[in-house]
Amino acid sequence: MSDPDGPHPHGCCGDKNLEHALQKLRILGYRITSPRKEILAVLTREHGPFTVDELHKRLPKNVCDPVTVYRGIATLEEVDLVRRCDFGDGIYRYEFNTGEHHHHHVICRDCSSVVTLDVCFADGLERMVRQMGYSNVTHTLEIFGICAGCQAKRKRSAKTAE
Repeated sequence: MSDPDGPHPHGCCGDKNLEHALQKLRILGYRITSPRKEILAVLTREHGPFTVDELHKRLPKNVCDPVTVYRGIATLEEVDLVRRCDFGDGIYRYEFNTGEHHHHHVICRDCSSVVTLDVCFADGLERMVRQMGYSNVTHTLEIFGICAGCQAKRKRSAKTAE
C-alpha cells in the first residue's frame, strides 16, 4: 500500500515516466504544450489520483486555466497516459497510467482519504471475459470504508456525547 500523502509509488521513475509520456505524445503526433508537460510532470512526480481542480492548484502559477487542464486530461486519457478513477461521488480523479501494473484504491467515507492497493483481484475475471470473446476489456474496483483515524474521531465524539 502507498501513503496517500507520500511520493508516487513510481516516484523513483518520475523523470523516466515523464520522458516516456512526452515521447509517446510526439510519436502520436501531439504537440508538447507547456500545460500538457506540466500536468504530466505533476502526475508522474506525485501520487494521485487528483481532481482537475487539485491538478490545477499543483501546477506552476499562470501555466493555464482549469479549462485547459480539462482539455489536457482528456487528451492524455485518450492516449492512455492517464487513468480516470470514479469514486462514486460525481467527481472524476486522474492518475498517471504507467502501464506497468493495474491497481485499486481504498477510500474513506468520512475524510475521503485515498490509499492505493498495489494488487488487483480481478485480473483473472478479465482473462475469463477475454476468453469469452470480448475485446478491449477493462474494469474498475474501488473499496470504501472508514479509516482508523476517522473511527477514532467517531469514538471520541460518542464518548463526549454521553
